[in-house]
Amino acid sequence: MDSSDGLADAIAQICRGSQVGAIIERSQIPIPPALNWLVSPSSVWDWVLYGGEDFELVLSLPHELAEFLVQELGAGAAIIGTITPGDEVWLRDSSGVYSDELLTMTRGFQHFSSDIARDN
Repeated sequence: MDSSDGLADAIAQICRGSQVGAIIERSQIPIPPALNWLVSPSSVWDWVLYGGEDFELVLSLPHELAEFLVQELGAGAAIIGTITPGDEVWLRDSSGVYSDELLTMTRGFQHFSSDIARDN
């Protein structure tokens, strides 16, 4: 799946389609250095998770295959989380800087909506 509608949306769709959950580790998500110059520090994570038009691939693979692929692809490729039983997708922050966050498909671009959906 690609991340053109946002990373959080891609992960949520993969999990929903496979009837699983996930834990995504915030510190493992690559952030392009230029993003820090383009948006305010408070907006970086909104752009990383819910911004679109990236067209990066988001995959769910067995761990050994994922490690091999990251080595082959090099810079920019990363293992950012693990699949879990259940149906919730959590963004975890082991650094303690941010609270853990339940990711939903209610934020970001919605193809069949007349407006951008936002958490209330």
